[in-house]
Amino acid sequence: MFKSKTYLQKAQSLLQSKVAPIASKIGSQRHVAAVKDGLMFTIPLTILGGFALILAQPPVDPKIVKATNIFNIFLLGWKEWATINAQILMIPYNMTIGLLGLFAVVAIAYSLAISYDMNPLSESISALLTFLVVVAPATVIDKSKPTALFLSTDYLGGKGIFTAIVIGLLTVEISRFLIKKNIKIKMPESVPPMVAAPFESLIPVIVNVLLFMIVNQIIIKSTGMNIPQVVMKMLAPAINGVDSLGVIILIALLTNILWFFGIHGGAVVQSVILPFVTLNFAENAQAMIAGKPLPHIFAGSFFNTFVNIGGSGAALGLAIAILIVAKSAQLKSVSKIGIIPIFFGISEPFVFGTPIIMNPYLFIPLLFAPIVNAVITYLATALNLVGKIYVNLPFTTPGPIAAFLGTMDWKAVILWLILIIIDIFAYIPFVKSYDNVLLKKEIEAKSKL
Repeated sequence: MFKSKTYLQKAQSLLQSKVAPIASKIGSQRHVAAVKDGLMFTIPLTILGGFALILAQPPVDPKIVKATNIFNIFLLGWKEWATINAQILMIPYNMTIGLLGLFAVVAIAYSLAISYDMNPLSESISALLTFLVVVAPATVIDKSKPTALFLSTDYLGGKGIFTAIVIGLLTVEISRFLIKKNIKIKMPESVPPMVAAPFESLIPVIVNVLLFMIVNQIIIKSTGMNIPQVVMKMLAPAINGVDSLGVIILIALLTNILWFFGIHGGAVVQSVILPFVTLNFAENAQAMIAGKPLPHIFAGSFFNTFVNIGGSGAALGLAIAILIVAKSAQLKSVSKIGIIPIFFGISEPFVFGTPIIMNPYLFIPLLFAPIVNAVITYLATALNLVGKIYVNLPFTTPGPIAAFLGTMDWKAVILWLILIIIDIFAYIPFVKSYDNVLLKKEIEAKSKL
């Protein structure tokens, strides 16, 4: 054991000196942080839109379900009410998830502008205008009625997220370059700052809009596609790759290896995958409305709900395993204190109190319990045994509630319970081994008193 600890200490030292600084730089790099913070800002909007979608799309098929009991009568009544009021019920969805790209470009530009100490409101407006000009230019649909304009919404929603990232970042950088070069309208010092600010931002706004319009037209003439179409085509392999079982396993492995060595794996990995799972969730929601098969498995809260259940290393299964078999005072007290927060996805007190970090006894289940969860969930979803996620929820939503509301499929709750049972049994032998060591130390400590 001494040698294994020595090896682990060497590995931790190497990771802390080499990997931790890189991970920290990735998470704190201003553009990555702006994208992450901007998309995090949209989460309340997606939650609101998701609940509107739940109301408008009851989980019942009148062709199959008959009014044979009170529950079925309720569901069928809900379905009839939702059908009658569909247009009204869908307004919150259309104005939130349906415009997700629009909100994202504003939030991303705002976040990046703040990091540069620029005027965030001016930069947000500049990015918004540029985004609209590129993604949804107003066009005349009837030449006899030139005032009747059509605004395409194809890329205003989830499909426009990556274009929103590109435009949100680039417009701020272009404005920053122009300001640094002092290319702006200079107002007399006697003019109040609140009055001068809009005029000073005028040239950057004009340059951004004209530049992206010209580039967009060049791309259309040469490829037949506009900027958002090109962006989505270029990213198609990455989007499809993220939705694969291999990548989900890799994400689970990387997240929990980093946690084992004391690096916040979730914070590092989330910066990279958040745009993809947000896009996937939005496309699933759109498919649900259209009555089409949902295209994505790895979407929304998939990882928190079905893979890292309760937190790092499927912490809920570990906490319950400790409550079942542990006899040492340390583990029993930590699990009793930590299990309630874990139900709400907050595992840090438990992770550091157990501890999971640098604990060779728990290393194997820490890595493999989430991987087993990922494989089972992916296969169950791919085989249509369980519905896919199309409603986004806060990460603090308790697991069984998140499983049901995220998919509106009661079988997802059964799957969640099965995964918890598997995690508990996976952890029990390792918890016993670790508990025996702690118990021995506690007995020795008492004997010395």
